[in-house]
Amino acid sequence: MAKKKGKFEFSKVGSLLDKISEKVAIQIDREQRERRFISTGSYILNAALSGSLFGGIADMGITTFAGPEASGKTFLALNAMREAQKEGRGIVYIDTEYAINRAELHKYGIDPDPDKFIIVRGNQVEELNMAVTQLIDQLKSAKLEGYELPKQIWALDSLAQLSSKKMKEDLIAGKDKTDMSKAKAIGSLFISITADLNYLEIPLVVNNQTYETMDMFSQTIMKGGRQLYYSSNNIVFLTKAKLKDETDDMDIGQSGIIVTAKCVKNRLAKPKKVKFEISFEKGMNPYKGLDAFCRPEYYEQIGIAKGKEEVDKETGEITFKPGGNRWYVRHLEKSISTRDLFKSNVFTQEVLENMEPIINNYFKYKSIEEIEEIEEQFNQIVEDKVTDSDNFDAEDLFD
Repeated sequence: MAKKKGKFEFSKVGSLLDKISEKVAIQIDREQRERRFISTGSYILNAALSGSLFGGIADMGITTFAGPEASGKTFLALNAMREAQKEGRGIVYIDTEYAINRAELHKYGIDPDPDKFIIVRGNQVEELNMAVTQLIDQLKSAKLEGYELPKQIWALDSLAQLSSKKMKEDLIAGKDKTDMSKAKAIGSLFISITADLNYLEIPLVVNNQTYETMDMFSQTIMKGGRQLYYSSNNIVFLTKAKLKDETDDMDIGQSGIIVTAKCVKNRLAKPKKVKFEISFEKGMNPYKGLDAFCRPEYYEQIGIAKGKEEVDKETGEITFKPGGNRWYVRHLEKSISTRDLFKSNVFTQEVLENMEPIINNYFKYKSIEEIEEIEEQFNQIVEDKVTDSDNFDAEDLFD
């Protein structure tokens, strides 16, 4: 038996790992880094995602938006890209639908410069996996060599449009067979890239589609197999309704969509439903949805609610009397209509900061036990409902 040379301090383990991390792509985390976020362009959606009006999409991990056709997924992804550019992030946008036109990016407030916004096109999952994995590998090598990588955000729009090698081979051969390999190939993609993206501190936004089954008891299905559920830090289901054009006397016009969003997987905020609007002409008003919290019981703190202020003639005391259809805005010292509510002079920075504690209390978990309980429900539903043949019932999630 070798002679003992004294105690091997635990601190030396960290030193050994530091040396190992200089040669292989592992990350030794010693910093207490505050979590940062990329805004979605909507304060209420930011709150649903992160529990904060000033939050949004986490700057690491995968955020998935899933919904039916034309439910705002691409709009939300491009909104996030615009906000990310404001922070100096480069964009890698994987367009599997061949739907993004560089000449139209400026309409979203995006700088289309190819050095700032890279568009990658392709829809075969195996080839995409190979290309992305090779890119990630080279970025990891650069980081190991000591290079400071540029801040980035990536998007995959959309997952549902990916095809598989087998699907194409069967079609070329004239065979019309059900493709059972696609979900496994998608699973391989996310297994391959998720941890490495986190190592590189690159957030990924994934858009996916849902559809209704044709059986007697219709179900809402999201494609992609199980791995996307496990890999995503945040999964948001979207539904839509028509936003009517108030100027249309025939009541048949549509000026946009009303989107209902619910985070069905999220460790940062409870699975609450929020609503906001996307106008075909004006885009998304960042303040839409905040009126839900401008209630009389919060008037003292926020200073906005339906009603009016009354002054006692004898004492001079000012009290708020709820009621009516107009909003009283304390800092403007006047009543306004709903049409004039969702503006920056109403929801000032001070008002938003006063609203923040109320938002935190509504959306954020109160304990780790509450988080674990919701996660257990989610994981059980995934195990029961999600298969590698893409069957998943979104309606079973936290009704």
